Amino acid sequence: MIKKLGLDKVNKIMTVADRVVVVLVILISLSMIVLTPKVITKEVDAAKEVVVTTDNEEVYRHELLETEELERIEFDFSFEGEQYQGVLKMKDGEVRLDRLNKEISPLPIHHDMGWISQPYQIIVSMPIKMVVTVEAVQETETEQDIDVMTF
Repeated sequence: MIKKLGLDKVNKIMTVADRVVVVLVILISLSMIVLTPKVITKEVDAAKEVVVTTDNEEVYRHELLETEELERIEFDFSFEGEQYQGVLKMKDGEVRLDRLNKEISPLPIHHDMGWISQPYQIIVSMPIKMVVTVEAVQETETEQDIDVMTF
């Protein structure tokens, strides 16, 4: 069976150095999957907000709650001239979009995306172009944040 796959020819052609390079490339690729989100986002202790947008327009914004009890937060949005209601569930600093109306989002993919808590994570409902993200709250610049002023 090995001869059918041609693996014996590949083994004859590849040297030990070739195998080491292949293994290193695979290990580096797999490690970047884990490390990239952590390198891109800065871990800050600042407050976070949940932002819901529909068709690139902000529909709702709420502080991300760190409660131990499940919080249910309702928000209104419109789609094709009709009013609908969405539900965000928050617990332990994570948020989840509850199942939307089957008329506007037939498949529950957005609900199956689960809980998010970091800015690089998103929840998407494609039929209505709804996106739920987590954003770090930007502090306003004060005089203490300014080192030097020049004129």
